Amino acid sequence: MLAACDAKSEAKPPAPSASPSAAPAPSAAAADSLDGILTGQGIDLKGLDEGQKRWLGELVEKYQSPCGKPHSLLTSLKTDPKCKRSIFAARYLANLLRSGLLKSEAEEYYETRFVTPETAKCDLTGVPVRGAPNAPVSLCEFSDFQCPHCKLMEPLLARLLEDFRGQVKLYYKNFPLSKLHPDARDAAAAAVAAGNQGKFWQMHDTLFNHQDSLSAADLEKYATELKLDLKRWKADLVAAREQVDRDRAEGEKFEIAGTPTLYINGRKFKQAGPLRYEDLKDWVEEELSR
Repeated sequence: MLAACDAKSEAKPPAPSASPSAAPAPSAAAADSLDGILTGQGIDLKGLDEGQKRWLGELVEKYQSPCGKPHSLLTSLKTDPKCKRSIFAARYLANLLRSGLLKSEAEEYYETRFVTPETAKCDLTGVPVRGAPNAPVSLCEFSDFQCPHCKLMEPLLARLLEDFRGQVKLYYKNFPLSKLHPDARDAAAAAVAAGNQGKFWQMHDTLFNHQDSLSAADLEKYATELKLDLKRWKADLVAAREQVDRDRAEGEKFEIAGTPTLYINGRKFKQAGPLRYEDLKDWVEEELSR
């Protein structure tokens, strides 16, 4: 699970499980056949022991084509070159097993991405956005300016916007965890109010760069440094707090439990282990392959 700030606790990635080294190995011919199919599609099998490869073979036969075809994922890999998502699906299974998950754990993560994903339709009316407005991949992030995990997410999202220029756009929604982060709600309001003067993202970046200094005096200092009309900015804070509360209520409707929470074209992003750019990139490339 993606590491996150939580009102009750901070989620930790699952501990690596014992690999199935004692599992009976498949026949040499079967293994060679499966290995050939997977590696031929660019699926990296390095680091998988024979038991994990057996599990991988069982899973690519178990799951249906992610393109909705009436055949297995394995058949899709062998016979359906138009189904690009099958490569992402098989690669994801291999990565999950390589990380040390049990077969049942890999199944759980796979199903939440490819079979029954958690979805949400964010209300994007008036929401700050970075990236090309017509980009085909839309990221909707619920975040908290005091959350350390949110701060770690920001440079990865910035890199996505740069690497996929014109193809990805990012919407920012506020989900302050006020009990855990007492300054988060006011910091969010400060950014929303700055947005009324066209400087939401400048304030956004400033707040994350000074995450440990978000008192009222600090926020006014940042507004001054950004050359905002202070009188207007202060007057806008009341309505800005109401907008922050609306964002938070929307997140609660989606049953968001922690931050950051990211939706990629409406699918909730989840991963096993620590946050990595490569995992975000893989999800984006999968969306672009549809």
